[in-house]
Amino acid sequence: MYALIDRGREELLRGLRVVARYPAFVLVQGDAVPAGIPADEVEVITDDTISVHGEPVRIPEGEWELDDAPHTLVRFAGPVAQEWRDALAAAGVEVRFWCPRFGACLRLPEGMDADALRAGFPFIVGAQPYLQEHCSRGLDEASDHPRAVVPPDLYDVVCFSREDRERVVQELREMGMEVLDASSSKLRVRWTGDPAAIRDVVGVKLVDPARVPVTVQTATAAAPATTADALGLSGADPALTGSGQVIAVADTGLDVGADGAGLHPDFRGRLRFIRSWPINPSWGPFVKAPGADDGPADRNSGHGTHVAGLAAGGGALEARHRGTAPGAGLVFQSIEQYTDIRSDYAARIPSGYYLSGRPLDLRALFREAREQGARIHVNSWGDPAQGKYTDDCYEADLFLRENPDAVVLFAAGNDGCDRDGDRLRDGGTLYAPASAKNVVAVGATEGAASGVGIRGSWGDMDASVQRYRNPADRADAVSGDPAQLAMFSSAGPTADGRIKPDVCAPGTNLVAPRSSVCRQNGWGLASPLPYYMYFGGTSMANGVAGGFAAIVRQAWEAHLGHAPGGAAVKALLVLGARPVLRRDGAGEEPRAAAGFGRLHWAGCAPKQSGRTVRLVEDAPGMATGEVREHRFALRRPGAVRAVLAWYDAPGERLVNDLDLALIGPGGTRVWGNHPAGTAGSPDRANTVEVIDLPAAQPGDYVLRVTAVNVPVGPQPFALAFAFPASPTIDLPVGFLAGIGTTAARRLADAGAGTVGALAGLADGEISARTGLRGKRLVALRERLAALDLASAARPAGVPLTLTLAEVGAPAAPAGVADEAWRSAAAGLAPLASVFDRTRLARIRLADLFPDS
Repeated sequence: MYALIDRGREELLRGLRVVARYPAFVLVQGDAVPAGIPADEVEVITDDTISVHGEPVRIPEGEWELDDAPHTLVRFAGPVAQEWRDALAAAGVEVRFWCPRFGACLRLPEGMDADALRAGFPFIVGAQPYLQEHCSRGLDEASDHPRAVVPPDLYDVVCFSREDRERVVQELREMGMEVLDASSSKLRVRWTGDPAAIRDVVGVKLVDPARVPVTVQTATAAAPATTADALGLSGADPALTGSGQVIAVADTGLDVGADGAGLHPDFRGRLRFIRSWPINPSWGPFVKAPGADDGPADRNSGHGTHVAGLAAGGGALEARHRGTAPGAGLVFQSIEQYTDIRSDYAARIPSGYYLSGRPLDLRALFREAREQGARIHVNSWGDPAQGKYTDDCYEADLFLRENPDAVVLFAAGNDGCDRDGDRLRDGGTLYAPASAKNVVAVGATEGAASGVGIRGSWGDMDASVQRYRNPADRADAVSGDPAQLAMFSSAGPTADGRIKPDVCAPGTNLVAPRSSVCRQNGWGLASPLPYYMYFGGTSMANGVAGGFAAIVRQAWEAHLGHAPGGAAVKALLVLGARPVLRRDGAGEEPRAAAGFGRLHWAGCAPKQSGRTVRLVEDAPGMATGEVREHRFALRRPGAVRAVLAWYDAPGERLVNDLDLALIGPGGTRVWGNHPAGTAGSPDRANTVEVIDLPAAQPGDYVLRVTAVNVPVGPQPFALAFAFPASPTIDLPVGFLAGIGTTAARRLADAGAGTVGALAGLADGEISARTGLRGKRLVALRERLAALDLASAARPAGVPLTLTLAEVGAPAAPAGVADEAWRSAAAGLAPLASVFDRTRLARIRLADLFPDS
C-alpha cells in the first residue's frame, strides 16, 4: 500500500516506510494507514494503471518486463518529485511523455536493463515496453458519426519530437507511403495498408485516421439587445465594449472578404487582418485543384460572418444588433474552401464547401492570430469525436501552455439529444477540440428573444422524433428562456470524465450580420433587410462568449493595470456563471451538460454591489507538494464562490494535478467540484475546480491550492473568488487628514473623490492627479492603511449620528447597550485618529452604512 499523508501527521508514521517527502505531504508505504489520521488527511493509492493516450495500461508493482522496444512505460510510486526528474535526467533517461496519473514513457540509455532500472530508481515500481498497439487513441469508433469527415487512407502520424520527424519521413517513404504534409512533429500520410506498419516505425508516438472538422451551426426543419439582457450587460458600464481587445475568428469567411466600402458596415474600419487559407496539401490526392483558394469571402452559409458579428459586430445599421464586444478589433482567418473532389472519391466525399484550408497543426492558426495582436480566438467548428481527446486537442492545449496570456474558445457541438425522454441530456456528444483541457468549451442556452426568427418548437427541429423524445420538450419554443439549455447543445463528460462544456451562452434566434455574397438566410432575415439574419447553434453561443471574454478582459485590465492571463479570464467566466435550469423544474442541469453555468456579467465584474471579488494569478507556479493559501474574513453570512483554473500540460487526462480546498471555521474542509454543501474528495480529472457555499457563516476562511502532482512544472494557476463584502466606509477624500483641500478638489474632479476610490488608485495615478510624490505620497498611503475601510460595522441599537468625541468615549451613549457600543467603537476608533477634527464635527452612520 502507498499513501499520501499530510505533513502534520508525521509523528503517526512509525512502522511505515517514507518513500518521499514533499512540502505539504509525505508518500509512505506500508500495510495499513495508522489509526488517528483523519480520512480527509490521507489518500491511499490503489490504482496500478497508467493512462497511455487515454487508454488504461496496467503495470503491477514488481513487474519489470523490458524487451528490445525503443521506449519503456513505467509507473512511479506516487507524485513525481523534482528530485526524481533530476535523477532520471542525470542518468541519461529521457521522458518522452507523461502517462497520468503516476507514469511516463521513457527512452532508456543504451545498456540499461531491468535490474539497472530497478536498482537506480527506487521510486519506479514497475515497467513494460511501449508497443505499437499503444500508439493509437482509438478514434475509429467515432468515425461513423453522420457528420464525421474521414478521408480514405489518410493517417495523422505524431512523432516523439521534431528531431524524430525527418528520420520517420524517410523511412515511411522507403516503405512506399506518401507524406502529404508536415508540421513540427506531425505528418499526414496516405497509406492503403495496415496502419500497424506505421506504428512500428521507431520515432512514431501516435497514429490515427485523419479527420476533418465541420462547422457547428444548426440546420432546421421549419435581438442582441435581449442577448445583452441574458448576459447581464444591459445595465453595465457603457464603456465596456471590448475596446483595446482584439478577437480572432477562424471560420468560413467574412462577408465580401476585404475591408472597404463593400464590407458590412458592422465590421468596416475595424478589420485588422484577414487571410484565406488555401486547400491544405493533405487534400491533394482527392481534389481536382490542389492548393485552390477561393478567397476569404463568406460564400456558402454565412456562418463566419454571423459568428464574427455576434462577437464584435458594431450594430452600425441597427444598434440593437450590436455584438457582445462592438469596440473590439477583429482578426479573421477564412479556412473554408470550395473543394472539388475527383470523381473516383466523390462517392465518399462529395464536392462542396469544407474547412479544407485548416492547417495540419492548429497552432499555425493560433500563432498567426497572436502575431496580429489577438489574445482571444473564437472557433465555432470541430470534430464530432464524441468527447475523445484528439491531436487537435493536444495542439490547442500545447498552444495555451506556451502562450498563457491567450484564451481559445471552441463550440461544444450540436449533437445534444435525449433519446430516452428523461429530460436530461444524453452524454458523450461533445466535439473536439472542445474536449481539450485548456480551451473554453461553450454550450448553448436558448436565446432570450421569442416570436422571432424560427418561431417553431424543438419538435419541429426533430421531425423523426429520434433526438428529443419527451413531449413536453418537443412542445417548447426554441427560444425565449436563456436560463434553459438549448436541446441541441452537445454534452460531456469527455471520454476521460472531465466536465465539459465549461460555460454556456445564448445560442438560438440570435441576430447578427448576413454575408452579402451568400444566398443563405440562416434562420430567417432580420431588419433592416437584407443585412442581418437570425441563426442558431453552439457556434453562435461561442461567438457571444468570445465577445464576452473580451469584455471581461477589458474590465479587469483597467482594474488591475495589466491584462489578466488566459487562465484568469477562464476562471472569471466561470466565477460569474449562473445556473442553467432543467426544463422540468427539478433544479439545475448536470454539469456534464451545462458546465459551470451560463455567462453573466454581474458575477465576474471587478467591482460588485455587496460583494468582494479577488483575483490571484500565481505566475511562478508550484512544484509537486507545494501549497498556496489565500485568507479572507467573512463578517456576515452569504454566498462564497471560488474558482481555480490552470493551463495543464498537453495530453490525455490530467497531467499536472492541483487541488482546491476551502477550510472554514473549526477546520471544516470542502473540496472543489462537489455539490454545494458537501465536503466531497479531491478532484482528479479537471483543470477547473469550483467551490460553492451558498450560505457560508461568518468567520475566517482559507482557500488552499495544493500541487498534488506536477511532473511538468512548475504549474501556474489563477484563483478567482467572491464573498459578501464587509460594511465599508467610503467618505469624501476631503475628510482624510493631511491631504489638503487643493489635492482633495483635484481628486474629486478626476473622479476619485472618495476614500474607497483613492485606495484603489495606483501610486502613479495619484501622483498624476494630485502632484503628491515622495514622502507626501507615502504619508497618504499610511493614512489610507490606518483607515480600515472594512472593519466598521454598525450593530443594532447604535444611534445614526455620533460625534468623534463619542467614538472615543469609553462609555456607551444613552440607550445603547454596552456590548453593541464596544463593537461599534472598536470599528470606528480609527476614524478619530485619521480625520481632520477641524473640518469634521459629526459622523452620520446612516451615510457610512447606507444598507443599515
